Amino acid sequence: MTSRSSDGATKMPIVLSPTEIDELLSMTLIANLATLDDDGGIHLMPMWFLRMGDYICIPTSRKTRKYRNLKARPHASVVVDLSREGLDLKGVLVRGRVELVEGEEARRINRLIHLKYVTSEALDDPSVASYLSEGDDVTVKVRIDHVVSWNLAESKAGKALSAGGWSRPLDG
Repeated sequence: MTSRSSDGATKMPIVLSPTEIDELLSMTLIANLATLDDDGGIHLMPMWFLRMGDYICIPTSRKTRKYRNLKARPHASVVVDLSREGLDLKGVLVRGRVELVEGEEARRINRLIHLKYVTSEALDDPSVASYLSEGDDVTVKVRIDHVVSWNLAESKAGKALSAGGWSRPLDG
């Protein structure tokens, strides 16, 4: 993503610092996981996630298309963004090799991910517990091999939209 100055010259895009990337990846946001289908199509799903060191960990089921895709082609892309109105947009794209974790280690990691998004009381509720524990029997570990980040809020246009109050609110 590049931005153009008023004279048409290309400038480097504004990116997040390593500290800002770490902060964004520690927030309770929704990640978008992209895998590749057999026919070359992209399968994109919103997912809960937890950063663990050099990995983005995502719970899933071995019954899902994403699991089958990753079993056949163990690479994925993950986007985590904080997008608000106008150009108040910042985010991180992670691409990397995937490790599929199953068994007790997957249950342990997935419980940590679940606790990032719901309370421990929720995990005691039979309907929630059965859905999450039975459904999420695999952990997708995407190694952070390549990172691209952006921060359009700090661009000249982003600052102008914000200062002028010219952005329309997002729905939701």
